[in-house]
Amino acid sequence: MEMKEVKKNPRFWAGKYWRKHNISDTLKEVVEPDNVDVSTIQMHDTLNPLIWESDDVIKSDIRKILLMNAKRFIEFSDVENLTFADVIMTGSMANFNYNEGSDIDVHIILDFKQISENKEFVGDFFMLKKALWAERLPIQVKGHDVELYFQDSAEPHHSSGTYSLVKDDWVRKPTKKIVNIDSANVQLKSADLMNTIEDLENNKSEKDFLSKHEALKNKIKKYRQSGLDSNGEFSTENLVFKVLRNTGYLEKLVSMKNNFLTQELSLNEFID
Repeated sequence: MEMKEVKKNPRFWAGKYWRKHNISDTLKEVVEPDNVDVSTIQMHDTLNPLIWESDDVIKSDIRKILLMNAKRFIEFSDVENLTFADVIMTGSMANFNYNEGSDIDVHIILDFKQISENKEFVGDFFMLKKALWAERLPIQVKGHDVELYFQDSAEPHHSSGTYSLVKDDWVRKPTKKIVNIDSANVQLKSADLMNTIEDLENNKSEKDFLSKHEALKNKIKKYRQSGLDSNGEFSTENLVFKVLRNTGYLEKLVSMKNNFLTQELSLNEFID
């Protein structure tokens, strides 16, 4: 049989794969869709009572401490001289789809052009400040992590629940509605990306690891954004992103790059 014909045979590629992979280890790594926990994707009849009064007004002590967090974060980022349009609370804690692991998302709204016309550079700067702040000050309110974020005023916002902490009023009040969530598809897509992340981690010694890592990171980012743009926060794509975040796979993606760079840039051998 000619080599061209041999390569069409699935057994040829199976043989190449298993010569380089341990069967037992690989089977342990595979994430089955049915094992992906989507139980946290649910709708409640009321907003979170830890945060909200019965008439859907934020509790005064919660509002006060979140505004203080925003103020300190602005000072930490050395941008007190800028003009801010609003400070909003958004995400699942300003909606009916919260759970025990939900963050309290506080967005500080401003025009990025106050700093530079290069919005990508400004966004990267703010993301760095966000990461440093979260690492140094892991703040919680009522048992939920507070996630602070600088948002460009020109950036589209997809959340159906948005509360102005400055004005103490709803910008967009969420409504209770029946949301049809394709749980099976969320599990399938989540498992596929989980396995892709696992496979990348197991092959981080390859020369093209960094390019593959960047490609996967961008794929997940674009995947989520396309879902937000087309079907909003309850899209399959956004729910998959939340599953990856809640199960630690996004953190795993960040950690493996950091570990790779640490190893690549270190020299631990001692020469006499």
